[in-house]
Amino acid sequence: MSVLPEKSSTLLLADHDPASTAALRALLESWNYQVESLSDGAAAYKRLNDIDPPAMAILDYDLPSMKGFEIIAETRRRSRQRSLWMMLMSGSADPEKIELATSAGVDDFLLKPVNELDLLVRLRTAERVQHLYRELQDQMDTVRFLASHDNLTGLLNRESMMRLLFQETDRAQRLRTPLTLMLIDLDKFSEVNIECGYGTGDAVLREFSQRLKRYLRSYDILGRCGEDEFLIGLPGCLAEQAVVMAERLQKTVLVKPYHIHRDILSVTASIGIATSRGRSPLVVLREAERALGNAKLAGRDCIRWYSQSSEAASPVIPAVGDPSESDPAISPLEN
Repeated sequence: MSVLPEKSSTLLLADHDPASTAALRALLESWNYQVESLSDGAAAYKRLNDIDPPAMAILDYDLPSMKGFEIIAETRRRSRQRSLWMMLMSGSADPEKIELATSAGVDDFLLKPVNELDLLVRLRTAERVQHLYRELQDQMDTVRFLASHDNLTGLLNRESMMRLLFQETDRAQRLRTPLTLMLIDLDKFSEVNIECGYGTGDAVLREFSQRLKRYLRSYDILGRCGEDEFLIGLPGCLAEQAVVMAERLQKTVLVKPYHIHRDILSVTASIGIATSRGRSPLVVLREAERALGNAKLAGRDCIRWYSQSSEAASPVIPAVGDPSESDPAISPLEN
């Protein structure tokens, strides 16, 4: 059974002694490591703090311009690469040197001349620790993603969406730029679940989410805030521009049928639009919900815009009829 690394790992070797560097480099390369060698402490520090640093480093204690323990201490202080494994080597096990190395955050301490078998065991231990660290980081990233995103569609969930909208509202207030919310509700989506099954319904929601992501600008904010409701934050977009976007969305995205397994489905959507004007996203969202409600009352598959006129302070949603006739706060804009 081989004890050599399965994959080639990059390792930085920083030693001011050319003979020691040559011997140690040859040994490390025989173990399938990709070795970068430097003889200056400042250069080694710069390399360890690059965007893509080596996975491991073996640093001599007495490097010129910057000692090995100083490199480790400063790198630990500044670097976010917490998985970076740094080993310090010295010709003597002086208690003061060991104390300085420990305080600096060294992962391992080697005595020169380095024993081959001892070094190999330490390197393999370092790789196992790094592997466990990466697994932990992946699990933490997954937990963070699931806490902020919808499991089905991968879009932002309601809580994360509102948090970003509050931040965007602060920016809009500072820069005096527009911000508009667009609330989309798929019409009669419960019938899709009943007639075709929840698996098909889920597939439609996933496909619709991907279509929205492709349609929107890179800096737009998109989230799922209900079973079949999607909320979009449009920075720098006026209500009139949002209406044009919504009309184009209906003609380019919503009009396309969904091919799910053997089913071919057509789904329409009602859209409510409201403009922020620097107000709380909670207030603006209620206005978008009111506009969406009027779009539903108007027969679905249409757009309603919550007017920003002063007379729109207390709009009332009518029980029947065209909402534009009894509610001046809603401007009917259908495809």
